Amino acid sequence: MLVLIGGQPAAAADTTTSAASWRLTDIGQRICIPAGQSWWTYFWITIDGEWSTPIEVGARNLPTGTTTSLPHPPIPPGSSDGHNALNLIAMTLPPLPFGVYRPELTASDGVETQSVPVTIQVQETWGCA
Repeated sequence: MLVLIGGQPAAAADTTTSAASWRLTDIGQRICIPAGQSWWTYFWITIDGEWSTPIEVGARNLPTGTTTSLPHPPIPPGSSDGHNALNLIAMTLPPLPFGVYRPELTASDGVETQSVPVTIQVQETWGCA
């Protein structure tokens, strides 16, 4: 004899996707540099939450001619409160014309990729007002 109680069978666990338990945090990073000069700078990677796989970091939508380097390997499994830099993206910017550029920093756990904007403001002199 078969007796059903509760109505629906249990759903199978989905191991291919899951909501991220971490968040790449936007800490409002920007740099203001003079036009027509090459510059070296870096932007911090900060994450809030917990993750069980390494997180690869990068950058996209960079001004043409920009090069990046990552002095550290992927962020290992762990947790953070989003207030401490866990990695950084170093950039060498070519001489750029006046304008505002908004590349994005990226972080991926292999399932989900997140991004936050940073601002590169190219102007007459060094320094953000």
